[in-house]
Amino acid sequence: MKYRYIPAFVMLLAGLVCCILSVVQGWPVMTSLITLVIVLLLFYIIGQIAAQIVGKVQAEHLAMEEAERKRLEAEEQARIEREAAEKEKEEEKQRAEEDEKLGDQN
Repeated sequence: MKYRYIPAFVMLLAGLVCCILSVVQGWPVMTSLITLVIVLLLFYIIGQIAAQIVGKVQAEHLAMEEAERKRLEAEEQARIEREAAEKEKEEEKQRAEEDEKLGDQN
């Protein structure tokens, strides 16, 4: 919905340019009005297309950001699990060394 004003803005800007040109060049009123209607319709359609393109690009960008965020979260989770496994192995190794020392003392 952020992009709903794009077609109107494009259309009105083109209409303004058309009106200025018709006044500067001294066109008859009927010619100016017919040209203005054609320009407004044409640029409204162009604005609609532009709004659709901008919306799709924005949606793709958000989807890429979401996928990247999920990938980073998965990597972080894997790193945490890896560190926990390494810590557990280290503790197991220490227990084995302690058991070995106790066995040697008896």
